[in-house]
Amino acid sequence: MADNASTDSLASGPSCYHLPDPSFDKVSERYTMNLVTAIINITGAPFAAVFNVLIVYAIVSRLRTPSNLLIACLALSDVFVGLAVQPGYITYRLMENQLRSVPCFVRVVYANAFYLCCGVSFMTLAAVSYERFVAVRLQARYNDVFSSKRVLKYMAAIWIVNIILTSLQWAGINRVSRGMHLIAWFICLLVAGAANIGIVLTLLWNRRRIQPHHVQLREQIRRRRETKLTRTIAFIVGVYLMLNMPVLFVTIYHQILRQDIKTYNHYS
Repeated sequence: MADNASTDSLASGPSCYHLPDPSFDKVSERYTMNLVTAIINITGAPFAAVFNVLIVYAIVSRLRTPSNLLIACLALSDVFVGLAVQPGYITYRLMENQLRSVPCFVRVVYANAFYLCCGVSFMTLAAVSYERFVAVRLQARYNDVFSSKRVLKYMAAIWIVNIILTSLQWAGINRVSRGMHLIAWFICLLVAGAANIGIVLTLLWNRRRIQPHHVQLREQIRRRRETKLTRTIAFIVGVYLMLNMPVLFVTIYHQILRQDIKTYNHYS
């Protein structure tokens, strides 16, 4: 999914606040892609909302470790994806296909929810990757940097920063706001990538290192548990990055580098 609400050169029509006017002159070129991706999102949106609500509830009620709270922040972002971004995308695509017109309300909800949720996801991925890096590489500092109370503050800061960045679009600096978002996403991507490379190298080093005989069984169990958790989170981060990088690079190519793309199917 992508930010066509704020990136398509859509049909001349009434102005919609800070969003560019739509142009539907080439809808026929993306009719099939619009339909297919709308159907996929119609199927996936309820599952995204319900399953992630259950994840948030389980973590907040019983599993409030720093790692899990960051996962809950990621899941909360996905709840809003299922409740706002995907329904906005579905409505946008189907109305574009059938009516060659999309109401301003749909465009505003979709565009703002897209930037907000993507920003929260990228920043949380960077945070959870760094948290795991500290857990496996800098164990002595872990409690100084991460605790449940501190992580809740980090989560609040992530949401506040992204709400502010998204709100800047309403201040008449739409392109600057989008550029700030995309630069922040790219930095988060680099942080997450570097942290996960550090995690992999640390785990390989720990595996090769000969463990002293005097290391207590409890410590060995703790290390195995940390390693297993780190691998699970690294897998989650990897999947998120793999699925979000195409959106990031296409958006940067089109909006920041101002390069033309042959078809808006790339966004879909």
